[in-house]
Amino acid sequence: MGYDAYFHANMARIITNTGFVAPLQISSKYFYYPFAHIFISVTQLMGKTDVKDAIFCSIGFASIFITAAVYLIGKKLEGPQMGLLAALLINLNNHNIVTGIANITPGSLVLCYFIFIIYAIFSEKQELKYTGLILLITILMVLTHQLTTFVVLLAVVTIYLGKYLHSHLYKDSPLGTNGFNYILFFIVSLQTYWMFTYINPGTSFFEMIFLPLVEVFKLGASYSSDELILGSVTNQDTLEVLLLHISYLALPFFAIGGVLAWFSREDAKKINKFSIALVVVILYSFAYGIPLLGMRNFLTSRWFPLISVFLVLVAASYILKLTSLFASRKAKIPVIFIIVLLFSFVMVTTPGINKDNPLVAKDTTVRNQFKDVEIQAIKTVSGTYSGNILMDSPYDSCLFYSAPGYDTSNATYFNIQHIRTQEIDRNSMVLLRKSTIKEPISINDPDRYGVNFIQTLPGDFFNRFEAPEYALVYNNKEVIAYVEEKKEIIE
Repeated sequence: MGYDAYFHANMARIITNTGFVAPLQISSKYFYYPFAHIFISVTQLMGKTDVKDAIFCSIGFASIFITAAVYLIGKKLEGPQMGLLAALLINLNNHNIVTGIANITPGSLVLCYFIFIIYAIFSEKQELKYTGLILLITILMVLTHQLTTFVVLLAVVTIYLGKYLHSHLYKDSPLGTNGFNYILFFIVSLQTYWMFTYINPGTSFFEMIFLPLVEVFKLGASYSSDELILGSVTNQDTLEVLLLHISYLALPFFAIGGVLAWFSREDAKKINKFSIALVVVILYSFAYGIPLLGMRNFLTSRWFPLISVFLVLVAASYILKLTSLFASRKAKIPVIFIIVLLFSFVMVTTPGINKDNPLVAKDTTVRNQFKDVEIQAIKTVSGTYSGNILMDSPYDSCLFYSAPGYDTSNATYFNIQHIRTQEIDRNSMVLLRKSTIKEPISINDPDRYGVNFIQTLPGDFFNRFEAPEYALVYNNKEVIAYVEEKKEIIE
């Protein structure tokens, strides 16, 4: 998955080798959020395996709990058929695959915590052991990740808001104070920790997140409406647009039907269904509304695995309602089979899951997994050169395979101004992958936060470094490196 996977794998590897969380200079803000890396390290030591296998064993372990909990929640709401279908959908859903389970970030572990909290809330058991478990999981979650924990807080607040509204609309017995006290505990814990988590010596995580709310009124005008929603405009043919849109709208399509059904007179009387439907509406509004304000630092794309926990419940309910239109059992089974088959197909065609698929976005899919020859180039260059290295993003991910001691913050990236003006900082080594002439890469706009252009590097951009003022210092047939006025060759 690119940069994140290598970074978190490196942190887990350090814990395994040393027995300690890496210092702030290496771990960055994750020095304050080490639990996922400790979990991977423990798995590695207990399984006597390498860090790669430990990561996927950890992911698989968490996925079992998520699947089981989704089934149990669905079973409680409508019965075992809905529970089984929701458990299937959560594992087929591309949001869960790309930015949830297989994202290789602490957010995957938060997703596991989240499902326990949701199950405990809907089980409505008030025993001391359940209360203690929820409080413990909340503390662990705050210490595991920042933004995904914030989404969990939004979801929990919305659930209790739904229960509160339901008690007034349908004259249910009034809610106790347990829910309010838990939310207060959650808010105080998260805000306190955010205020003491420093992104750099002068800025806390709390400041980094909320200061852009003020700045957006000044910066938002620099974006067009398309860029606010899409980032940058790309030219795609009709088939690509159709498949890409269906892959991300298939689950919401069924979920919208489920939400409307659960707001109907019959289902709305059930407090859990009412609150889940309200969560879907509010969290989806936030997830799409925040980027419309021009605020990219909330990374709302990472919210969707958490939102999908609720989406699959309402979607499974609606799919079963659709099949109930057929009186014959012989007809119901093929209908569900066809729906799930088509759902699976459109999920695995997205570039985020299958970058080599021949159907969709071949000219706009950025490869962020690398061949050994590309990784070896970084190892060699960074092992002998300590200055800035200019490269394409996310090729800097390979720096986490590089020789120990290289400062990965020295990596800088090609931006659109480099391509347009061909003006390069000559104090940097320039690292070029030959594949980028044919394969698109992500090139950012330095003047507009979050706007990226997906394109190949022009051939004349490569050729400009053959000028006399540049010296070729590395070439392994796949990766070449230039520096200004240096003639020695790196062996």
